Amino acid sequence: MVAGICHHLGARMGLDIDRSNMEDVRFRSILRSENRVQLAREYLEQLHQLGPLVGAKDPSAIDHLAEVYPLIPSPILVVVSRDVYASAQREVVEGHEFFEILRTTIRRKYAILDFVESVNDPVILVTYERMMQQPLSAVRSLARFVVGDAPDRLINLTARLVQPHADMPHEVDFVASRARWEREQFLGGSGSVA
Repeated sequence: MVAGICHHLGARMGLDIDRSNMEDVRFRSILRSENRVQLAREYLEQLHQLGPLVGAKDPSAIDHLAEVYPLIPSPILVVVSRDVYASAQREVVEGHEFFEILRTTIRRKYAILDFVESVNDPVILVTYERMMQQPLSAVRSLARFVVGDAPDRLINLTARLVQPHADMPHEVDFVASRARWEREQFLGGSGSVA
């Protein structure tokens, strides 16, 4: 959801986005490759052809981030935190063993905090729970950090896409909504975008 919000606000979130979870399938496979540094270099070059503000989401990126991080020009970090038990329960639905995935989730959470503390780049910490409780305020804060000024109309539209347990992309499609927003801006219309 947070990657979807970033994309909707104008930060292109990958080259091969799985719209059901906003993860970049290509980025994920690169991080799992033994040749990840060279592949990441090529990937980042292609990604930056989309514009100056781009990103990629992979929940397990922290496992190899230190290797590819030096390749990222002018990085900013959006760190998402969620209740570890809720995260583990979500993975159980996908067939993982609860205690095994809980340990992995906790290990990654601490690895992320250690990594963020070790770099001097801009970082924002976003909690899933706060996003659900106060979507407008959370989207506004994230917009200020990621894109700077964003039109109120875009912030409001983005906040309306924050829906708990939404079936993405069937009920909420950040990519399609952003494309409609861009078409509308290009055409100069003021019609409704959903």
